[in-house]
Amino acid sequence: MEQSDKILLKHQRKMLGILCALLAPMCLLFGLLGDNNPEWWYSISATYYTNSKMFLIGLLVTTSVYFFSYKGCDFWDNFLTTASAIFALGIVAFPCNAFGCPDRVGLFNLPVVASHIVHCISAAGLFTMFALMILLQFTKSGEEKTERKLIRNRIYRVCGWTIIAFELLVLVNSLAGWPHYMTIVYEAVMLSAFSMAWLVKGEAFAKLNDEEEK
Repeated sequence: MEQSDKILLKHQRKMLGILCALLAPMCLLFGLLGDNNPEWWYSISATYYTNSKMFLIGLLVTTSVYFFSYKGCDFWDNFLTTASAIFALGIVAFPCNAFGCPDRVGLFNLPVVASHIVHCISAAGLFTMFALMILLQFTKSGEEKTERKLIRNRIYRVCGWTIIAFELLVLVNSLAGWPHYMTIVYEAVMLSAFSMAWLVKGEAFAKLNDEEEK
């Protein structure tokens, strides 16, 4: 890979990390400026039905385009990024069931119950791909690992397992009947973990970088 391509790749990784970190705050902040239903803030997905839906749709479509165009280093890298792109589009095309939403929704005007099922599968799939990408791909290295690479790997593992743990919490929350508004907290934590991993991968923190990082 040429030096100019490496610089561009690092920049794209950092931008993806920043955008994902901003998704939850922006949806909430601009949602406060609108006249939305009482439960609009219970999850990031629910903001699809608010005035701040542009952030949800814009970021997920941008993420999908990025992953579709991503050139991985091996088969599994390409598989995980392509699957992530498909799941990201699924979240947008098939909105969730939320308070006050129409009976038929989404790109294909499906009954909201059917759309909600595809939406949940897509969201679970996307976060699972994120976790696997971080745990399996980001931790790869050559035969010799530098001290900074070992530190980065620890950060990747914390981020990856955090996504898995909070993804399970979303499921438990739903099955146990805990307050639905906790969902947005879990989603924000998962997005923050994803963002941190990509910022580290994009060499946003100078003290964690070394010349061997690709």
